[in-house]
Amino acid sequence: MAEVARVAIETPLPHLDRLFDFAIPEELDSSALPGCRVKVRFHGRQVAGWLIERGEGEFSGALQPLLKVAGPPVLTAEVAALCRRVADRYAGSLTDVLRFAVPARVAAVEKQPTPQAADPPDAVDLAGWSDYGDAHSFLNGRSGAGSWICHPRDDPFAMLAAAAVNAAARGRAAVLVVPDARDVRVLHAACTELVDPALIAVVSGEASNRMRYKTHLSILAGAQPIVIGTRSAVFAPVPDLGLIAVWDDGDDILAEPQTPGWHAREVAALRAWEHQGLVLVGGFVRTAATAQWLVDGNAADLRLVRETARDRRFRVDALHEPEADRRRLPSRGFSVLRTGLETGPVLVQVPRVGGATGLLCTSCGYVLRCAKCGGGVRADRSGQPRCRLCHAAADVCNECGEHEFVGVGSGSGRSTEELQQAFPGTPVLRSDADSGVLDEVDAQAAIVVATPGSEPRVDGGYRALLILDTEVLLARSALRAREEAARRWMAAIALTAPDATTLVVAPQDVPVVQALVRNDLGALAEAELADRAEAHMPPAYRCVRLRGEREAVDAWLADYSGDVLGPLDTMQGSEALLLAPHRQSGPMLRRVQQIQGQRSKAGQPVVEVRVDPVNLGDV
Repeated sequence: MAEVARVAIETPLPHLDRLFDFAIPEELDSSALPGCRVKVRFHGRQVAGWLIERGEGEFSGALQPLLKVAGPPVLTAEVAALCRRVADRYAGSLTDVLRFAVPARVAAVEKQPTPQAADPPDAVDLAGWSDYGDAHSFLNGRSGAGSWICHPRDDPFAMLAAAAVNAAARGRAAVLVVPDARDVRVLHAACTELVDPALIAVVSGEASNRMRYKTHLSILAGAQPIVIGTRSAVFAPVPDLGLIAVWDDGDDILAEPQTPGWHAREVAALRAWEHQGLVLVGGFVRTAATAQWLVDGNAADLRLVRETARDRRFRVDALHEPEADRRRLPSRGFSVLRTGLETGPVLVQVPRVGGATGLLCTSCGYVLRCAKCGGGVRADRSGQPRCRLCHAAADVCNECGEHEFVGVGSGSGRSTEELQQAFPGTPVLRSDADSGVLDEVDAQAAIVVATPGSEPRVDGGYRALLILDTEVLLARSALRAREEAARRWMAAIALTAPDATTLVVAPQDVPVVQALVRNDLGALAEAELADRAEAHMPPAYRCVRLRGEREAVDAWLADYSGDVLGPLDTMQGSEALLLAPHRQSGPMLRRVQQIQGQRSKAGQPVVEVRVDPVNLGDV
């Protein structure tokens, strides 16, 4: 029987998520190779697709022929298989993932000379990793996973650069994934200090289509064994993957917002574990997701050994008697800023530009949280305090039993005005999305007011850090609110000088604040994971969120048997959550794909599916 081409059709319809056989015309036989883009006739229309494999046909009748081969093979078998696994992990379709793995074709680039595979660079010293447990043996191994908590006084990009060059020196490629273009620039500078820039590929949304496609072909040829970039870089077609690292995996930017909503951390883990490479996931804060890896015995715990951590403590203070001074900027905060300004700039971090609302107990000052699941509480349209995660009514403070609450919220504009009045004659700079993000400031006495992620760097570090409006982040209704608060605060702490003081304007007995004061971010992740497991939430449980019109969601659920929360009507539509222990989630995800396919084939209304959404419970 003649050989056929098995093609994945580019279509958003879930019931067409399979390979279709097409005949290979004689004139296309030499060019119709696995990994090529092709054009085919499908249901009377000419459509694009991917030639995934060639093999013997199983259909005895006549097949539609391939119409065109569009360019050389640009999708490797390894990346194609990865995209299939990612689609299954997120209950999506193959072509939904492939569009992120391979950039758009630019035919003119294919006419340029093919790059040559590069020779391995010289090895570099991994001294920066010496105090992180078994990091040396991990980084010199061939496979495995590591969950890394970086000390805020260390340079994570310099450490990642050394790890990448070390992998390349052994003849294997390294892929480094960071949240945004700003991080890419810093990481690129760190890598170029150690290795020839010609060996480094940058994959970023800032690049033009032409440059992205050119970079893709260069990586494919093995000319650039070190790849750095934002989330789509996780699919870089390196010939022999040795290390894939994801920095700051708690950042929401690493989750793709478009269908099927994959997360770079999970894609990296799938890729490394399948192809015997190293996957390193780290940040200044450990997420509950990688804490689960440790519980499952799937990863090495890479953090400072106890003695070194004790010697390298960073100073974080909080309010010992918050009821004694309930002002937004207490007297202790003024003192910290004045002391810091004597020797240089100080940083004031506020949660955001606009307002962020939650509820605060007027009696004890604690943020109101749901007694059932621990989610954030906000007033609904009728004014009733209600959990934004499980939607249970919550009108009693868990700390003191009182029933009176006030909304909380603030912004960088208000903070700048207050500080200008409080410190006349001292420059007050603002860095945020509205006024513009500053990359760097001079090491002179000034107050810098910034939102998380917009903090400018300063040579030698800030002399003091004041973290305001902590209740805004802690009162968020999202499942990851406490984890996210710690991540944002630690990112600011990492910008301070070694002898600087950080004051978190929050009660010291708040668990997240305690973790910072004790310098114990590992314990925070463990506690967060335990709370999630008790509430049957990710990562201990796999969660699928359904969202759509109420009739459509009800009809979808009629075909499903399993643990379901809801449906409940929200501002985004009707929502329901499907839950299963993460070790037993395979059948649930396969059933979700089956139902989506059946509904698509029948032309029934669309129901959006998201697996483990990062914004679970947020509004």
